[in-house]
Amino acid sequence: MRDYKHIRLLDPIVAQRIAAGEVIERPASVVRELIDNAIDAGAKHISVQIVGGGLDRITVIDDGSGIAASDLVLCCRSHATSKVSTLQDLYHIDSMGFRGEALYSIASCSKVTIASTMADSEGHTYVVDNASQGDVTPGGPLQGTRIDVEHLFASIPARRMFLKRPSTETLMCKNTVIEKALAFPEIAFSMYDGETLKLEFHIAQRKQRVLEALEGDRNVIPAETIEMESKAGRFSLYAVASTAAYWRTDRQHIKIYLNKRPIDEYALVQAVSYAYTGMLPGGAFPYCYLFITVDPELVDFNIHPAKREAKIRNKADIHHEIVSMIRAQNKPSYAKVFLQDESASVNQEFQFVHERQVYHRAPSDVRVQQDAVSSDPNWFSRAKELLQNRKVEKALIQPAEDKPVYIGQVFRLFLLAEWKNKFYIIDQHAAHERLLYDEIRSHGDIQPLMIPIRFEVDRDVDLFLSEHNHWYADFGLTLHRSADLEWELQSIPAIWKSIEQDVVRFIGSQTGSLEDLDVAFYASIACHDAIKDGDRIDQISAQALVEKVLSMSQPVCPHGRMFVIELTEEHLKKAVGRII
Repeated sequence: MRDYKHIRLLDPIVAQRIAAGEVIERPASVVRELIDNAIDAGAKHISVQIVGGGLDRITVIDDGSGIAASDLVLCCRSHATSKVSTLQDLYHIDSMGFRGEALYSIASCSKVTIASTMADSEGHTYVVDNASQGDVTPGGPLQGTRIDVEHLFASIPARRMFLKRPSTETLMCKNTVIEKALAFPEIAFSMYDGETLKLEFHIAQRKQRVLEALEGDRNVIPAETIEMESKAGRFSLYAVASTAAYWRTDRQHIKIYLNKRPIDEYALVQAVSYAYTGMLPGGAFPYCYLFITVDPELVDFNIHPAKREAKIRNKADIHHEIVSMIRAQNKPSYAKVFLQDESASVNQEFQFVHERQVYHRAPSDVRVQQDAVSSDPNWFSRAKELLQNRKVEKALIQPAEDKPVYIGQVFRLFLLAEWKNKFYIIDQHAAHERLLYDEIRSHGDIQPLMIPIRFEVDRDVDLFLSEHNHWYADFGLTLHRSADLEWELQSIPAIWKSIEQDVVRFIGSQTGSLEDLDVAFYASIACHDAIKDGDRIDQISAQALVEKVLSMSQPVCPHGRMFVIELTEEHLKKAVGRII
């Protein structure tokens, strides 16, 4: 039987350290809390500097309202806040912070220097070193607040042991800045790693801010990114998301914001995934940044120290509205040609119907001057001469009769071809993606890498790889766990050498079931490297692509979509009323 231990009050220093550990888990937690304070102060520009992964120093500078000298001595005390004064205020919270625990927790495990200046006032500076409070002294920035957090967790060595390397902690801080910047496009953000600028966001519209944040991600195509809005009852929705034409193999870019706070709410992430059901292949997910604004009375954020969780009173209504909004904006797209019935009038209109979102693309370099015929009296003789020249050109470039004739490219999106008395319209991206998919599947010889590619992974990916790295071996990929949360790619099929970074990116994102993973693997890599909408294609490459596509028995892209439209001469004649 254990010895009885009497209940005793904790020493204030011990209590402070325990409380600090609940709010401040790592340097990124400090960045999150300080940015929230800057936002609540009405800042229009927020700058973050990280030194030594945030353990040596974190600096956040804003141009907000500043802190009064009399309040500086209170701001680092427990339960000291300017946002809440009564119990009722908890049910009408519209600020990012409200508990009065952030600066208190940070100051309990680091040295904090706060320099602040209000409008038309002298600046003042206040220092708290691991809960030991100093005096308020004159001096501060021209306007706003600068907070320096130094030697984080120096007094809690056990916490430092569980942090990752400085470069990884810096990356987490960077992701936190991006997370905040996405919710506040009306605020400019910048972030420095030491003296090196790593991020810069100017004030922008929300869609532009999302695209800037995702710049460099090849799965994000601006032309296939749409905005969606909906309002119902006491909440509204706004989303920046992909169409069904592009997708990812993970949910990493389905982000939910509730009243401008990023939250981890699986039910709402599931609502987004469910809304795309039937539009995307199995194992595929959209990218979607969903911003939900709810009456504060219907939400309780006072659950998790980092406010990553919330109780939502009308969650079922929000779930339903998310699905309805996304499906309304992403109706399944079918290419249909409506041709005249034999009994129809000759004047019936020829229609090409495509039920997809309409995007404006760069105009072609070739333009038809529609008024040329009426303005030039010599048009007939000029046209006759032109036709004779075209006959000579055609004789020079006419390919063998057993090969398709490549006609040209339209909208920098479709390839046109003629073969065996039929006219073909080919989606260039989907066609090239299918060819790459087939090529990647036949991986051929395995090539050991002279210098293995080392990459870090999250804990769930690490566990998945430890259990299933043999699955990748079947594809000629040799993976070795070199350290905790660190892996090496040691061999790769020779034909994949040029896409090795895409392979590593895929490996580092997978944590789920092995079911259909091979299809997702090949399709993801092929989609990354395929010709994109808007790309120009030279004549030789286009001819080769057309020949390969029209030799396929089933022209279907890896996502299951047909990418070739076939029309006969009779179809076209009927369409323009030449035959009935």
